[in-house]
Amino acid sequence: MEKQRRRWWRRARRVAYVLTGLFVGVPAIAFAIGYLVWDVRSPQEVLADLDKTVVIQYADGGELMRVVPPDGDRTFTPYALIPRKLVDAIVAVEDPTFWTNGGFEPTGIARAMVTGVGGGSGITQQYVKNSTGEDDATLFRKFKELVLATKITDRQSKEQIFESYVNIISFGRNTHGPAAAAQAYFGKPLADISWSEAAFLAGLLQAPYGHDPATAGPEQAARRWTYAANKLAERGYVSAAERSTMTYPRVLDPHETRAGRSSYSDSHIRQQVLTELEAQGWPLTRLRREGLAVRTTLDRAAQGRAERAARDRLTGEPAELRAEVVSVSPGDGGVAAYAGGNWGVTDYAVTPRRPGTAFQPVVRVAEFRARADDPPVVTGPKIRQTAYDAGIPEFLDGTRTLTAPDGVHIASSIAEGTYRLRPLDLAGVHATFANGGLRVTPHFVAEVRRGDEVVWRWDTPPVPALPREAVLQADAAPGEYGTSDAWMAGASASMATVVWVGGDEERPRTDWQGVPLTGATLPADIWREVMSPEPATR
Repeated sequence: MEKQRRRWWRRARRVAYVLTGLFVGVPAIAFAIGYLVWDVRSPQEVLADLDKTVVIQYADGGELMRVVPPDGDRTFTPYALIPRKLVDAIVAVEDPTFWTNGGFEPTGIARAMVTGVGGGSGITQQYVKNSTGEDDATLFRKFKELVLATKITDRQSKEQIFESYVNIISFGRNTHGPAAAAQAYFGKPLADISWSEAAFLAGLLQAPYGHDPATAGPEQAARRWTYAANKLAERGYVSAAERSTMTYPRVLDPHETRAGRSSYSDSHIRQQVLTELEAQGWPLTRLRREGLAVRTTLDRAAQGRAERAARDRLTGEPAELRAEVVSVSPGDGGVAAYAGGNWGVTDYAVTPRRPGTAFQPVVRVAEFRARADDPPVVTGPKIRQTAYDAGIPEFLDGTRTLTAPDGVHIASSIAEGTYRLRPLDLAGVHATFANGGLRVTPHFVAEVRRGDEVVWRWDTPPVPALPREAVLQADAAPGEYGTSDAWMAGASASMATVVWVGGDEERPRTDWQGVPLTGATLPADIWREVMSPEPATR
């Protein structure tokens, strides 16, 4: 009997050893193998395979607009540029032991296994899930997630892990990363968010569309914000007194954000910027792949005056009237203001029009140059060449400008401004005049940046093209042509501006009082408003 009992215990111990090996040894071996074999990509590697947001900036570096890829607004933000209050808010809400745990919180996982509620996923695990794209509700996926979370924690600092996580996670509203989220919800730079706004963004991460007031309603969004704000206080990131002063932030409706406010005028600028960059070897695909920022030559104040003047001065005027404004810096040709119109897809700043007497300064320079000829006669070819020298492109879309439809002959009426020109090019001509005859090329892009690194910069200097004495005598007074197209063109030492007012069809027009449209009426009013800080020299 005793022998039988000992035999039974031996078998029981063997079974226990086997079971222990199965439940402890096998997982340990599997963990070790997974640790060696599996890896997770950095956010830079993940984002390298995705189109990223291209930020277009004013000349001062302020944001003008974003070119967002179809799969969402993605702008990488280094850890050093993430406000500490947002870091604290996200940790307080999503993973309170983040700074000390080994990649996951065992108690959270155990609680999830017992209750069946949630997955116990902390920040590191969430990053693994989002970077691998694996979200299957299986034990294997969860096991792999734990292995990779441990491995990442062993190899990266907590700051690197947080940076990786926050740049890949979705904040809703088709945004990824904190910088895009701050713009989408508050219309402001990330650096300017408050504690209340940080709590709102942190509260979104659990279920972005389930906590967005635009989709879930203001009550649900406010409840989630309250939860996040309370966590900040409970976990010591804000004092009780600070918590008492926190109020639910003003969250913009989607149509109030910059993306929602995108206008036809913005589209015209974007088209000009992207077309120019493509010609310089920087197509949109490359800009998106590298997530670059484009700093333009547009002056924020001048752009605001141009858009405001064109809009306000035509308010109350006949509905068919259209207007454009282009301002160019005589020093380097940078476009300081560009309002191609907000009436539709037509960009009136690059729609060829008859310049009429706005072309007279070119004719006068041609006359001055002809004095040295024998005989001293101004001909159509001489006027055309002067226009080319001043900055009018010789070819547009493969067609020669300032030339009859046959591509050869030049009508004598060229001196009367009958050949159509683009307002943008005419502004460049007046900038050349204001620059003493040094031809400038109108351009929109100052530089392309990758973070703080400048990877491309406009470096085309002005070119001597016209006699200085000639351009000084070229009076850039308001130009007009009949009552179909009305122009105002002139310059100061720092800005040349061309204004056109007319319509889609070429026919006589009047203002609301019945006064014939000329350059001295509506265009002159707009021009003065745009140039208001600039003392005119001509």
